[in-house]
This record gives sequence, structure tokens and C-alpha cells, in this order.
Amino acid sequence: MVRSMVVVAVALGCALASCDGGGEEPQTVSLRFDARVGDRAARCGESYDGVGATAATVEIRDLRFFVSEVELLSASGEATPLQLDVATPWQDGEVALLDFEDGSAGCVESGNAALNATVTGTAPAGDYTGLRFRLGVPDDANHQDTGLAAPPLDVTSMFWVWQAGYKFLRVDLGNGAAPPADRWNIHLGSTGCASASPLTPPESACAKPNRALVSLSGFDPRTGTVVLDVAALTAGVDVTTNTAETAPGCMSGATDAPECAGVFANLGLDFAAGDCAAGCAGQSAFRAEAGR
Repeated sequence: MVRSMVVVAVALGCALASCDGGGEEPQTVSLRFDARVGDRAARCGESYDGVGATAATVEIRDLRFFVSEVELLSASGEATPLQLDVATPWQDGEVALLDFEDGSAGCVESGNAALNATVTGTAPAGDYTGLRFRLGVPDDANHQDTGLAAPPLDVTSMFWVWQAGYKFLRVDLGNGAAPPADRWNIHLGSTGCASASPLTPPESACAKPNRALVSLSGFDPRTGTVVLDVAALTAGVDVTTNTAETAPGCMSGATDAPECAGVFANLGLDFAAGDCAAGCAGQSAFRAEAGR
């Protein structure tokens, strides 16, 4: 079973040597990701205390997210796109799916056994000290038939309907309450998507794209780890209560303002606008950790 602490390898090829004919070969990059609740690994079947505004005890029931538009940053802030590999079933060359649930314990309802904690690709040789990526699926790939889509966009549990598109981030939590109030979910995706019916893709962009931009400095792609911290994602959010007659937790829609406002702020998003606030500079859910 693949676990999240996957060894990062960056092969420089000719980049660190003088090659006949001049020029530098592209380097292959393998970015390591992890999911935590504070300083503990976020895993199915585990309980975590002190989460959210009420210091609730929660368990993980699902934890997956898409990333796209991945860029490596130089010390001066110059961005270099990372060309994602086509690596079935996790990457299609444009989008990658990170998966930290293994279908066991509380994750059995929607999960599966396979795990993925890396994003791989190629970039020009260089000295990179930061990373930037979008949390989500690009608009031109967001509304399609999952039965025909190539992996990883064929995962139905990460999709709403054609009109709304994909769940960019799915974090399902058990909160210890009596059923049916024992679940508090975070499903981030585009909203305000206009079409003739839920089964019809929109002809224009959704009013609220809700794609967070994550920028991390002090990140060495050879040794560092990108961490999604569920405790930071839910900081200041009450994961034990929910607005009556709405789906449990934050589903990104207008009726979920009490549940979503704090989650969106922790991702650097303006909930009312459905886009980054100040370039998503305030996001705190993701962090960079140096190699160990």
C-alpha cells in the first residue's frame, strides 16, 4: 500500500553536468504531498481531538483533492510551469488527483484502496525555492461525462453533476454526533453554473469558480513536502453544527454561508465573490515542510 511519505526524487540528468552540444536537459520532478490533522497524519480509522471552533473530536471519512496549473518558483518569484506527466490513474497531463483515504474504516462508504501522494512532471533545469498550484480542475475540463473522461477525471465520487462539475477538494469528517448529524463534509467546487438542467454543461464560466491559488515559499521540490492540514482548514469553524435543511457541512453553495465562510477564508478565498481574496495570500490550510 502506498503511503503519503513517498520519497521525492529529482533527476537532473545533464543539468548538473556539461553536456556535449550545450544546453540543459529538462529535469524530472516528483513533488511529495501529505495530509495531516495538526502534526498527525490524516488517516481513515483514526480520531483527532481539538478540531475547529469547538475543539471537536473527528475522524476522516474521505480526503482527496485535485491540483492543476503547477508551477515552480525561483528565489526572485519567477514562475516556471511544471509539465505534468500522463501517469494513469492519477494524472492526465493537466490535472493530478491526490488521495489520502484508503477505503477502510469510516472511509468505506465512498473511498477506495488506492492512495496517491505525489505529483510528477518535468521542468527546465533550475534552482527552485517555491511552488504554486491551483486547487481544482480547470474550467475547460470541469464539465464532462465521467464515464468517458480519462483518469483521474473518471472518479465519480469526486464529481457532482455536469452543470457544477468536479469536487476540487473533498474532506469528509465524522464529528461524533448522533446520526444523521454525525457527518460534516467540505466539498469545494465551482458554483453559480448556469445551464438548462443539472445534466447539461454550462455554456459560459461559472459565476463563482472557487479555485484556490496556493503559493508556498521556502519549498525545495527535491526534499520538501506540501501538507494539507485539516486542523488549519477548519480553524475557527464549528464542525459540529449545520444549517437546517442543508447538506452537512460546506458544499460551496450560497445556502452554506455559515459553514463555508471560515473554510473559504482558510483557503484564501472570498466566499461572496467565489474567487481569491488578494491572490489567496491569506490561505493557511496548506503549508510547506522542509525535508527530513
